Amino acid sequence: MRRWLLSGCVLLLSLSVVADELQLRPGMTGVPDLGAIDCATFNHIYPAGPTGMEQAVLYWAEGWLYARSGLTMDELLSAQAPGSRAWDFDALTGHIVDFCAAHPDRPLPAAVADLWQLLDPAGD
Repeated sequence: MRRWLLSGCVLLLSLSVVADELQLRPGMTGVPDLGAIDCATFNHIYPAGPTGMEQAVLYWAEGWLYARSGLTMDELLSAQAPGSRAWDFDALTGHIVDFCAAHPDRPLPAAVADLWQLLDPAGD
């Protein structure tokens, strides 16, 4: 119980530090616009993000990919060439995390654009 309380306190402190750095619109209650942050900010908030942060990032990326292609994530993954990289939840979110770790000066949407280059079935 003591370990759980300590972990909770550390998480709350780290989130409050991040909240001071992000400029949020009134009423957003701590939800940053992922499309408006850079990878350095993402790198800072991602490890201490709330439960479901990976899902939130992937949902946001799926929306970006759908707007770009008109295809759902399932359709994009189904269109992959046989023998190409096996994509799953961890690989998709991992690509975004890895891109941002390697390119902290780039905007977060650049990580999703890079993922698009790997998933694009038409090679556009």
